[in-house]
Amino acid sequence: MCGIAGWFSKNTSDCHELDALKRMISAIRHRGPDEQGIKILPHVFFGHVRLSIIDLKNGQQPMTSHDGKYCIIFNGEIYNYKELRNKLLKSGHKFISHCDTEVIMEIYRKHGHEGFSKLRGMYAFALWDNENKVGVLARDPFGIKPLFIQLTKNTGLVFASEAKAILAKNNATPEMDLSQLHFLLNFRYLPGNNSLFSGIKQLDPGCVLQWSVDGKFNQFTIKIPSTDSGSTLEQLDNSVVKHLTADVEVGCYLSGGIDSATIVALSKKTPNNGLRTFTVAVGDDPQEAANAAQTAKYFEVENLQSKISSNISEDLHQLIWHLEKPKINAIQNWQLAKFTSQHVKVALSGLGGDELFLGYNVHKIMLWAKSVTKFTPTPLTRIVGSAFKESIKKLNKLRWSESERAMAIANELGNWPIVYGLIRNVWDNAEMRQFIYGERMLDSRLPDVAAFLGDSWPNHPDPVTNVAKFEWQHKLVNDLLWQEDRVSMAHGLEVRTPLVDVQLYSHMQNIERETLMRNGQPKAYMKAAVRSILPNNILNRPKSGFQVASYDFFHQHLRQLADEQLNEQKIKEIGLFNYKFVKHVLQFPATRRLRWHYFILYFMLLSHLWIEVFEIKSWQKPN
Repeated sequence: MCGIAGWFSKNTSDCHELDALKRMISAIRHRGPDEQGIKILPHVFFGHVRLSIIDLKNGQQPMTSHDGKYCIIFNGEIYNYKELRNKLLKSGHKFISHCDTEVIMEIYRKHGHEGFSKLRGMYAFALWDNENKVGVLARDPFGIKPLFIQLTKNTGLVFASEAKAILAKNNATPEMDLSQLHFLLNFRYLPGNNSLFSGIKQLDPGCVLQWSVDGKFNQFTIKIPSTDSGSTLEQLDNSVVKHLTADVEVGCYLSGGIDSATIVALSKKTPNNGLRTFTVAVGDDPQEAANAAQTAKYFEVENLQSKISSNISEDLHQLIWHLEKPKINAIQNWQLAKFTSQHVKVALSGLGGDELFLGYNVHKIMLWAKSVTKFTPTPLTRIVGSAFKESIKKLNKLRWSESERAMAIANELGNWPIVYGLIRNVWDNAEMRQFIYGERMLDSRLPDVAAFLGDSWPNHPDPVTNVAKFEWQHKLVNDLLWQEDRVSMAHGLEVRTPLVDVQLYSHMQNIERETLMRNGQPKAYMKAAVRSILPNNILNRPKSGFQVASYDFFHQHLRQLADEQLNEQKIKEIGLFNYKFVKHVLQFPATRRLRWHYFILYFMLLSHLWIEVFEIKSWQKPN
């Protein structure tokens, strides 16, 4: 696991720009604490920082092919590189290392960009084809690894694993993209391919961007190959075994749920002696840590546990610097990664299981909403929902209450993108904008979130399937995987996700939603698939999330910082938000019914910290 940074330029490389490249890799030094390297060629600047996992002796980057035709900088892991390497050797290809990085160059030599579909892993890389004078950027099909890009005035292309490295190239002071902040306040992540920095975007998952010295671009898509037949358990087993590939010790994150338990169970079947698991005692189930310990005991593996730190407010500036955006519930993953990195360099995570096997409450609620439309005419539900919604707004002093939102859902039944948005607490409308935003936001041209949902909504006839597809494309990439990458890399830890795997995903596309949620139960199919390796006491545990009670957490850990950042003077000075919203929320007792309201307070607080870190630069980045 590593960090990459650099640029392609129409102009012949100028060695005086070496300092700019050094600033770029310095900004992402945390991603690769073991080694760093630089390569300058005509039209090409490559910088790399390395966390050594495979071929510790000969895997240094930037790496040049044996004949000098290709040069590459690579962030990620290719889990099937040994099989690919053996096939290439048999067909006459030469290698000077035993690492996965060199395999990518030889795959490109033989198949061009179409060969990238053969790669099984997580990756983002930049490759220079010196023979054809072509630069290539590629990102894995699920966006597990990040890659940010910026076009320059001379039709060049700047890229990096994190946006801050692009800013570092010219010591630029960024400007917050307020349209993206609006999306963030609604979705709690950034859908699509944008960042919070104006002018900096992400390369789409599964995209190959080809740049030539005349400044022209071509774009291609990495195809996901179809999967050979086999049972789901066999596919899970195969994925876990592949994700254990490393020349260093691999550990496992362990919660009380079935995703991480499945990964531990399958990891135990390999010769990975002395498997260690890691848990942070936090979540919306007070028994989560105890359940994790019980799972570890059942599988006879070591379980190391840590409690969440009480110095949370002190970590927030650093957390924002690494995440590059405000993020709710990131502090738990931050502390889990920090704790785990003290023991191992690689850990497996159960992330992606709920997306792949339909395990969220949103799947269950959407299925229920679909069933209601079968028995109740949609016009009737809209009339009733609209009438009750207005009555609740008049009677309930709390704005945007859960009961008001429930009636809004009833009012929109059949309009599935909007129903989904309301379930996920998308709130965008003119009245709520006036309630939440200050002049700086209100004076900006903000996107219509409902229109975005409608335009981005998949076209499958089943709304539950569309929820899964939408969240796989947007929430998984830009919320969960983004967070997992940043908090782990902040501590020099590589986190791998066996449930986000091209072969497993391809296999699962052959299974209908009715089978995945048999009898309407989330994750019913997965539980049946792993019943032979997990005991009933694990399979039958109620689902819990790796979340904190937002209202309690705010008052226990963030109230002092909130008093500094969300007072009337500070809010008016920055201009993004409306102090009336803060005053409105804090007048009520802090209970679960205000969960969403406290999420918005978090985002207000963290947005102010983002400005301090990136725009004002009043906070010093970590050394």
